Amino acid sequence: MIYNKPIINKTTKGDNMSANIALMCKTNNDKQNPQSSNKGEYRVGNWVISETKRKELLGGNVVLTESQTTPAYLGGTIVGFNPTQNGKKCEVIFREDKTLIGNTDAIGHKGWGTGRSVCYI
Repeated sequence: MIYNKPIINKTTKGDNMSANIALMCKTNNDKQNPQSSNKGEYRVGNWVISETKRKELLGGNVVLTESQTTPAYLGGTIVGFNPTQNGKKCEVIFREDKTLIGNTDAIGHKGWGTGRSVCYI
């Protein structure tokens, strides 16, 4: 099931957008949504994100990084989740926001933990 709710943009100092979650995509495995009506939307990954956390994150911002020490190469507002592997994992669906490119919120963040590719900020 894909969740949708009104998009709420969260800002920090100035015009910089802040991230709510960072996803490490070492191979840049994001893909643009194939439906022309969803231009600017991306789908990424196979992430372990609980149902409760998915609801909290909807409308928040996601950034994609290549490592725990690199800035975001892509980011946007989360517009939905597509369950995979019988609902145990999910794709994150987001609408691109170019102001999140270069975001550094996740660099060195303690939320990465050891061996994790998901960081809650």
